[in-house]
Amino acid sequence: SESRVARRRGPSQRRLGRRSRRAMDATRGGDGASRPLQAEAEERPAQRCSENGAASDERRPTATLAALDVECASAPKKQRTEKARISAFDSIRFFLIGYIMVGHFAAYLGPTMLVFRLLTQINVVVGGFFALSGYVAAYTTTENACCEASRKLLQTPKPLWVLQRISAYYPLYVMVLVLFSPMFVYADVTYNGWAVTLWHGFLSVTLLQAWFPMHAEIWNSPTWFLSALNFVTVILPFALPELAKQSKRQLRRTIAVLFVVGLLPKLGYCYDHNYWGMLEGALQRHHLHGFNLDTFNMQRFSPFFAATEVLMGAAACRLVMLDGADGETEAPRVSSWSTSLPVAGMVGIIVLRAFGAVALSDMLTRALIFMPLFLLFLMSIHRMVVRPQASDPICRFLSHRTLVTLGGYAFPIFILHGPIGQLFYKKIIATYLFGGPLHTVCGHWFFFVYVATTFVAAVVVQKTFLSSKAVKAMASWACDKLASLF
Repeated sequence: SESRVARRRGPSQRRLGRRSRRAMDATRGGDGASRPLQAEAEERPAQRCSENGAASDERRPTATLAALDVECASAPKKQRTEKARISAFDSIRFFLIGYIMVGHFAAYLGPTMLVFRLLTQINVVVGGFFALSGYVAAYTTTENACCEASRKLLQTPKPLWVLQRISAYYPLYVMVLVLFSPMFVYADVTYNGWAVTLWHGFLSVTLLQAWFPMHAEIWNSPTWFLSALNFVTVILPFALPELAKQSKRQLRRTIAVLFVVGLLPKLGYCYDHNYWGMLEGALQRHHLHGFNLDTFNMQRFSPFFAATEVLMGAAACRLVMLDGADGETEAPRVSSWSTSLPVAGMVGIIVLRAFGAVALSDMLTRALIFMPLFLLFLMSIHRMVVRPQASDPICRFLSHRTLVTLGGYAFPIFILHGPIGQLFYKKIIATYLFGGPLHTVCGHWFFFVYVATTFVAAVVVQKTFLSSKAVKAMASWACDKLASLF
């Protein structure tokens, strides 16, 4: 029977039969003229058999509907390379925040001047955070071995994309702000009164403090970084698709332009104030008399200057992702020297500046030496990870499970270390609670208690708050609601 014959037909044959019957029914009406099925097929818009399935604007003739189906089914599809997880980046993030945490409160350790100068070059190292943020953003939102952004980046509305990125860190930031708000408000009201305190609270809650150089470190001081990163996050969905379209040659030009744009203001700062050899991070309070703090703060807190470093990181990532792509050169040969030399250069410049062998401003050291070496280091780690045959002791060390686990606690450490440090060492707070700053009450050994307390608090927050499904669901709901306003 016809039903048994239809069941024996394949799905494509059944679809072809239905289409043919509909075409015959349509041509029998009107003037009774029968249009050939071939003519109908020639008028159909051609379908592009690409991965994204987008329709082509051109029309191409086909002999029959069946021929068109066969053509679509047999068209070659673009092969995409799977992305490997670069777990070493988590370890790098942990080492960066560890150095910054120690440097912020190193004075309470009672170090020698040499050790103090070694531990307080934070203004140099923090540039690595911005570059790493841009590198990871480009890696997760653009495609390997081709000049295009990911479908998720292109199809997600830009306001929603930005809000989703911000929601990754804003809930914990607000929670810590609320938790320590009695301490922040008490100190602020004591020195500045209620009106200024309310204004500072508004800047902190909205993460706008980085736009005010002399007040960027209000309340939770280290989180000026998130304030600057917020601005960069807003421009990333516009910048990343453009970077994704660029060839290696164009990307190198982009990095060069960004390098110059970031360097010029720092040269102007050093030239105008003759701070060429200033080691700003090691300045004590009594050294600040006559020091142009507002111009220096503009250099280190400005979201515009942070944007150049984030975009340099993104462009550097794209250089590696295009290795071996059509029309591009193969990846350069990598070895242990590819990672060890940049590390030696970054550590070496910090040591040489601490000993006084190199007299160069924090800002110039960051722009001229540390950032280029750090980008080379990230690119080398990336190339090592995507090549199974490559073997590198630094890469293996950074990919160790223990360090990767510690890297998972880097963000809560970053958020918590400032308020906990203020609780123990800020004079007005520690005197009210403990009778004085704890390095004077207990001794300099208490610094290690501070480090341990911060780490334990970070682990608790990671396992209870950041891993909470309810927190993630609430953040997702808030993103959707806010994005609908745009």
